[in-house]
Amino acid sequence: MQKTFLILLMLVGQLSYGQTNAKNEGHKRDGFTMGIGLGAGTLSLNSKQSNSTAFSVSLPNIKVGYMLKPNLEILGLLPGATYKSEGKDRGFEAFMLGAQYWPKERWWIMGAAGLTFDAAAFYTVEDPATAEFNFGLPALSFATGYEVWRKGRMAIDLQYRFFYGQAQLKNNGQREGIANMLIIGFNMY
Repeated sequence: MQKTFLILLMLVGQLSYGQTNAKNEGHKRDGFTMGIGLGAGTLSLNSKQSNSTAFSVSLPNIKVGYMLKPNLEILGLLPGATYKSEGKDRGFEAFMLGAQYWPKERWWIMGAAGLTFDAAAFYTVEDPATAEFNFGLPALSFATGYEVWRKGRMAIDLQYRFFYGQAQLKNNGQREGIANMLIIGFNMY
């Protein structure tokens, strides 16, 4: 599954790269925006009980925003990564508010801060009363990306995203996570 996913990422990147020289007249960013991304990378989790670093899938990364200017967007962001704990999938994620800025026509940078949550993947929860949900502060994310394809109000970009978060655990413990992800983003401006 991991090899298939990485091959898919490379193929989409290669197909999209061929479009970077195409002229795109009339591309405009304004009003409400939304985007979804999928990717993979590493997730390092540290707590008093354990330390681990593993391959992780980042799906979905969701962002919803509003363009203040053609090169500046405010947004709500849901970044994250999955990991296994006691044989079940969990998500180390966050809800963040941030800003995305385009210093060049296709290249952007983004920063965001918010609330970390460490929870069972929704499809593994049998009884919500017994599922372990952990929250904490801070959650920080920094990202950069390049739009490799644009048409009308749509764009596909390749992104690197750094995500750091802390979640408070039972018995006064704390889990820190650092994710480094490569993501393909599908955006509508």
